[in-house]
Amino acid sequence: MPRNIHLLVYNSPIFPAHWALWIPSTAKPDVGKIINAEGDAANGFEIAFERNFDLAASGRRHQVILLGQVLDEHVVDVEGDGSQSTDTTARDYMEQVALSVPAPGPSLISVSSQGPRQRVAIQNCQTWLREFVAALVQKGAMDQSALQILDGAPKN
Repeated sequence: MPRNIHLLVYNSPIFPAHWALWIPSTAKPDVGKIINAEGDAANGFEIAFERNFDLAASGRRHQVILLGQVLDEHVVDVEGDGSQSTDTTARDYMEQVALSVPAPGPSLISVSSQGPRQRVAIQNCQTWLREFVAALVQKGAMDQSALQILDGAPKN
């Protein structure tokens, strides 16, 4: 049975929206797993897996956009005792692929930094998530249309 994979967008009027991958549990559709890169462009990011995350109870305004599906065998619902937890250990294929895509390091240059000024490409959770989904597409786990959906997703 295929599993739905969603883009979770936390919009912001000032900063880039936070993007994460949302995979609902088969047992409870409002509870599931978030795969994302947490941090900021000044300090860098770290890949994290938020397990047993209750989307309905999170309280943060968000959008959920269907990206596509993956085979059920690529996703493991880690319920444990049912409490919400965050870790960085891969427990399934999706998480293994996520860890294979490096999280962005710091990409902002301090105004007090010395040396020649050059244009920098700011990397964040959005650039990482697109690379992660591109890796899933390249490995045949997701359809190419997921990248087109990401390209049209809200950036703020």
